[in-house]
Amino acid sequence: MTIDRIKSNKILITLGDEDMRDFSLDYDTLSLYDSHCRKIIMRILQVACFKTDIEIKDKKMTVEALPTVNGCILLLTVEDRKSRRYRLQNRKNCYCYEVGNSKNFLEVIRLLYRQNVCCNKNSAYEQNGTYYLVFDYPAVPKRFKRILHEYGARCGDNIFAARLRENAKEICKTNAVAVIGRWL
Repeated sequence: MTIDRIKSNKILITLGDEDMRDFSLDYDTLSLYDSHCRKIIMRILQVACFKTDIEIKDKKMTVEALPTVNGCILLLTVEDRKSRRYRLQNRKNCYCYEVGNSKNFLEVIRLLYRQNVCCNKNSAYEQNGTYYLVFDYPAVPKRFKRILHEYGARCGDNIFAARLRENAKEICKTNAVAVIGRWL
């Protein structure tokens, strides 16, 4: 077995036929799902990291196995774990309501339209047979809230609304209550 440090975060481990027999490994059955293979590979990786002075604690490791004529090669890549942070582009407040099926959706739109409240910044979405109304305001009028809570429920905040805008089917992007309500 030879251990070579290729880069500051990469190690190349070459296992010959004799090493494969000593560790009772076979390239064709080499898998991290097999407990024996996983134990042996982890021990080999620990020895390699110790000899090359690469720290693996709290790091992400990628192991690639490649066959050779007389054994196999293991390539270990060690990377820092990076936590992903998401940030919304526009930080305006919004209210998102789930109104259920199409019958409830149309009834809510009809009732909201008849309230004659100027509320232009709203949109409608459908996802998996469920309809949603999103109001891009810091507050929704009380008359609207009563109707919305009677037929549905508030289901999220800015992040939920952003996911809806990204993944759901858009029914009406702007002024949904007026555009749809005019025809009911």
